[in-house]
Amino acid sequence: MKVGFVGLGNQGGPIARRIARSGYDLVACDINPQALSAFDEPGAARSADPIATAKQVDVLCVCVRMDKDLVALAGDGALFAALGKGGVFIVHSTVDPGLCQQLADTAKTHDVDLLDAGVSGGGPAALAGELAIYVGGDKAAFERVRPLLESYGKSTFHLGPVGRGMEAKLLNNLVSIANYGMSAAILDLGERLNFDREQLRLALMTGSAQGYALRVVPGLLRPEGAVAIRELLSKDLDHAKMLAPGDDVALAALVPAAQALLARLSRAATEGG
Repeated sequence: MKVGFVGLGNQGGPIARRIARSGYDLVACDINPQALSAFDEPGAARSADPIATAKQVDVLCVCVRMDKDLVALAGDGALFAALGKGGVFIVHSTVDPGLCQQLADTAKTHDVDLLDAGVSGGGPAALAGELAIYVGGDKAAFERVRPLLESYGKSTFHLGPVGRGMEAKLLNNLVSIANYGMSAAILDLGERLNFDREQLRLALMTGSAQGYALRVVPGLLRPEGAVAIRELLSKDLDHAKMLAPGDDVALAALVPAAQALLARLSRAATEGG
């Protein structure tokens, strides 16, 4: 199985490295010259042309930042035509589930199977082969690429037809963003009560408040990365809000906490963490 990977950023780059290190014949692709030149994995080929990449491989994975980037890459169907009959197109970008369904319909006209495969865990987990992967799409296509997915995923779930993988990823991100928002808020409250912020965080990490969000929230609020993080999380929140009616009770609990995190990121960008 020859694999192509388009999008060598903070998440895609580590996944692509793990694929190469797992023994797959890999063509790594990015239209950004800096990202492409930084991908120095031994044995992997590099390309700046997604179409040329697709023509060389059996499976094409994509991990781009925004919905518009995925549309620009694959919306006209040319990438599916280049991948060809029997190919599998795997979307790792966190995007609108409806977009995945639309692209899957286009892919089918070229006899290509599309799987939406949301990933969670970040770059270090990808390099260690410990991502969680939530997959939607044809079960037979999933089984064909399961060994590939399991090379970088410790937990891989097939959850139903196209769109279900992305819905699960958005639910994962919604609760994560809400948890980040609550963790940032509790530390802000502690500061207003004259606690030392970091001492309080470390103290809370020893009690029932401990968790991933409380561990990582100081890094999220660094001013130098706050704008980029807010852009990504805002996109994820907008998509998650469309999963249920606006008056849904669960959304009513989760969305305000997530929105608090976005507001806090805006403040971090302008005033510091």
